[in-house]
Amino acid sequence: MARPAASAAPRPGTSSPPPPPPVSRAAGAPGEGDPLVTRGPGAGLVPHLPGAFGALRVSTSPVGRRVRVPKTAELVASQLRRRIIRGELSEGDALPPEPALMAQFGVSRPTLREAFRVLEAEALISVRRGAHGGARVHAPSPVVAARYAGLVLEHRGATLGDVHQACAVIEPPCAALLAERRDPADVAALRDLLAACDEIADETMDLTAADLTAAQSAFHLAVVELTGNKSLSVLTGMLQHIVEITGGQPGHPAAPADQPDPLGPAERRLKARVTRQVHATLIDLIELGDVAGAQEHWRRHLAAPDHAIPGGPADRCVLDLLG
Repeated sequence: MARPAASAAPRPGTSSPPPPPPVSRAAGAPGEGDPLVTRGPGAGLVPHLPGAFGALRVSTSPVGRRVRVPKTAELVASQLRRRIIRGELSEGDALPPEPALMAQFGVSRPTLREAFRVLEAEALISVRRGAHGGARVHAPSPVVAARYAGLVLEHRGATLGDVHQACAVIEPPCAALLAERRDPADVAALRDLLAACDEIADETMDLTAADLTAAQSAFHLAVVELTGNKSLSVLTGMLQHIVEITGGQPGHPAAPADQPDPLGPAERRLKARVTRQVHATLIDLIELGDVAGAQEHWRRHLAAPDHAIPGGPADRCVLDLLG
């Protein structure tokens, strides 16, 4: 016969522990007495969840933010933009007709045309309307970036001297890098550009300020591009284009035709010969591997007060890209 269970009454001489005090809180709210709740430092009660590795703290602070769902037109533009940037669509390629693109993306005509407007604003496509129209692809161009950057600089009151000073910071270290490398291919490329300048400045040719500036700018850009640094090449190309598209500056090659040129043909050819000698000396220093000499020579050349604008102080010519 089974024996009855022992009584839970306290043994003589001992006393039962007092019961825990009641916890006053709203129904369903965690409190101090809750075994899964503890008080965090400097904060309210932080619930703990049991797990295989002990209690896990659960943050009570926000961990996210409102998510914006992109418009369908933005998604279509993003897919086309990605293919253009990655080279899957090349300069001049024609996009499929609108009905084909509508079927491929599963969108309406208004949505597709909105995506086209986004890409047109980024100069990644151009759209012609009509029976023989359509959308054609354009590769990203530093010219587009230069135009917007030029507007920002003009808004801030930048001058041509300011732009020229930026070039003076970038180009001399590039000349030093070419001298350090002493690559015969770099020297040959620069000598080819020098020969092209000689052809333009030939006595039998009608040398214009625009021709002279273009030839000299090509040489300066090559000094940067031959380093292989794409970032510096894009920046230098943008700065040069800003100077080219600046209109209305006295004596600047981009000035309107009705403004007098401060240099006559003889003075212009003399300046071309002087500049030609400066460029030839740089090539010799690069070929000799004279790092310090190449950098200092190019720095002095870029520091000439009339380098950016023949016959005019560049630091007083405010950028004017709007005409």
